[in-house]
Amino acid sequence: MLVLFLIATTSSVGFAQIYDLGGMYTYHYRDGRYSDWGDFSLHGSRIAIDELNESGVLGGARIRMTNENTIDYHCWPENAALMAETLMKKGILVLTGAGCSGPAVDIARVAEKYKIPVISNGSNASMLSSAEEFPYFVRVVSPSEQYEGYLINVAAHFGVEEIAYFYTTDAWGLGARDVIHEYTQQRDINIAQEYSYPRDTPYDEIKSYMNKVKQAGIRHIVNTSPTPDTVMIFRALHELEMNEPGYSFYAAEMISADEAPEVVAGSLGYFAPMVELVPSPKLSQFRDALEKRLGKPVDPSSKAFFYGALSYDHMLAVGYAIRDIQDAGESVTSQNMMTYLRRMDFDGTTGHVSLVRGTNDRANMPIQIVNSHGYKDNGTTVDFVSVGRVDPATGELILNEDSIVWPGNVTTPPKQ
Repeated sequence: MLVLFLIATTSSVGFAQIYDLGGMYTYHYRDGRYSDWGDFSLHGSRIAIDELNESGVLGGARIRMTNENTIDYHCWPENAALMAETLMKKGILVLTGAGCSGPAVDIARVAEKYKIPVISNGSNASMLSSAEEFPYFVRVVSPSEQYEGYLINVAAHFGVEEIAYFYTTDAWGLGARDVIHEYTQQRDINIAQEYSYPRDTPYDEIKSYMNKVKQAGIRHIVNTSPTPDTVMIFRALHELEMNEPGYSFYAAEMISADEAPEVVAGSLGYFAPMVELVPSPKLSQFRDALEKRLGKPVDPSSKAFFYGALSYDHMLAVGYAIRDIQDAGESVTSQNMMTYLRRMDFDGTTGHVSLVRGTNDRANMPIQIVNSHGYKDNGTTVDFVSVGRVDPATGELILNEDSIVWPGNVTTPPKQ
């Protein structure tokens, strides 16, 4: 009896349940450029995994995301579905990351086929809201209506009556187009010129479109395209000498902190929406953990830090779902995970995290409006300053006009 008891005890201690996760993150873009926000996302996830395992939240179980189960998909739709399928065939419990909307649509369709949940830390395409159409997908961000729409509200606040509009024809860009059209109609803003094109369209083509905008005398420009394409927009604005007083620029994406000087110069004074990180002990602890992991200070106002925090929270959602299933005495399966992920309800680094009932969307996500002030004093890092916020309860836009810098490095808004 003693021998049998020792064997049983050793088995329970030596063979703790391990739940394998898959990850699709962007460390580099398709052209080889470093993606700081995608890299920070992966670090944020790994910090959360370590903390969940060490805290005892999962009881005797552990979660892991091996390098072999983590793929750099370059924020690109081509082969994204095949990559997701490769991971799901390995029997992962949940697929994490998937922060780019275009690829996320294809990934979510594969998830339904294999009945394995996908939780995204950043894909905000409006079409992904439907729990009926995408039953194995959830996200810790709000849909694009609560991002791009506020750009038009900012423009309307300053009396803009006419814009040129640029967008990409991927799933996210097309969804953003619908939002921009709806909000410009509501605000009685005329889209005088509109340009659509595939992702990674050659720079010279985008520059030619921008030159037409300049020749037409349109001075207010809205852009909803992924970061690499947004970078080309700002490069064109710089080369065409359009970053001057009298212009205003609005983009759905924040550029990375270490973009090329001509891109930073072209983007000076533009507005972008981003999750608002309210100071809290949890946020401070995450920042400390991230700096320790990277071995260097991080900029808490950077796009990379925002995505790192969102990624940390989306991994917490996975861990808490496992905990809740175990507490309910149920089996931790992918299908049960999908059920419990829809019940997420916790305070994370980015605020309270829960879903709008019947959707795949985060509820009441705090959003701020940031404004590019060019470089920080160090001359190497982009300086994004928060100049406004959206009340999550009422949707009211509140701007601090005294903090805004406009194109041409002036503090006076364009005359209409």
